[in-house]
Amino acid sequence: MALKEHEYIRQTLERYTNCALEDFCDHVIITNFKQYVNRFNEKVQGDFHEGNFRTVNVKSMNCTMIDFGIGSPQAALVINCLAYLENLKSVVILGMCGGIDDTLEIGDFIIPSAAIRGEGTSRHYLPPEFPAIPTSSVNLFCIGALRKFNLSPKCGIVYTTDRRLWEFDQEFVSNLRQQRVLAIDMELATLFSVAYHYEVPIGSVMLVSDMPLQKRGIKDKKMQDDIFSNHMETHLDIAIDVIKNLNSRWDNIERKLTSEW
Repeated sequence: MALKEHEYIRQTLERYTNCALEDFCDHVIITNFKQYVNRFNEKVQGDFHEGNFRTVNVKSMNCTMIDFGIGSPQAALVINCLAYLENLKSVVILGMCGGIDDTLEIGDFIIPSAAIRGEGTSRHYLPPEFPAIPTSSVNLFCIGALRKFNLSPKCGIVYTTDRRLWEFDQEFVSNLRQQRVLAIDMELATLFSVAYHYEVPIGSVMLVSDMPLQKRGIKDKKMQDDIFSNHMETHLDIAIDVIKNLNSRWDNIERKLTSEW
C-alpha cells in the first residue's frame, strides 16, 4: 500500500536527519551553516545526528537545531517536514545576509519584518500576491534577545533571491536600491511562506555577513572566516536566549497566536 502524505513527510524528516521523530524537541533553531551546529553542540552537549541535515537535540532546553543546507528548495523542505511534527511549537532562523542599505555594517543583526519573494519556491505554497512575513509573537522575542545583549536590532525588509552571483548585474542591483531593502539572502521568503502555509510560528535573527554593493564588500574566504570567528558565538547566544524565553512563556504566546493566522 502506498504511503499516505503525513507518513511520507515524517519519514522524509527521519531520513534527512537520521533522527527519530520522538527525539525532536518543541522549539527548533534552523541554520545553513555546519559551523553553527558544531559549535552549538559543543556549547550545550546535545545529542548529535548527521544525515543530509545535521541535527542536535537538547532535551534540557527543549530545543533542536538543524543545519538544512543552502537554497530555497531545502528551506521549503525543512519547514514542510517540521510542520508534521505533533509537538512543534516554534522555529527560529539563524541566517546570514548581504547588507544592501548603506547604514548597515558587517556584524549587524537584522530582525526582518518581511521578505520579498524573489525566488521561485514559495509560489508552491502561497499565491504570488501574498507577502512573506514572520510571526510577530516570535519576532518580538528575537528583538528582546538582541536588546538583552545591548545590540540594536535593525528591522525592515529582506530580498530573497534564488540567484547566485548577482552582484555584477547592474540592473538587478539598481532594482534592489530602488526597493529600499535592508539586505539580501537566499532562503528567508521561502521559510516565511511555507511556515505561514502550515501555521508554523517562525521568527528570525539575521547576521549581516558582507556589504556586497560597497567597494571590497563582497564576501571572500577571509571575510567568511572572520564572520564565524567574530560573530557566530553572539549569534548562537542570542538564539539560545530566544528559545529559553519562548519555552518558558509558551502558554501566553500560544494564546496570542490565534490573532496572527
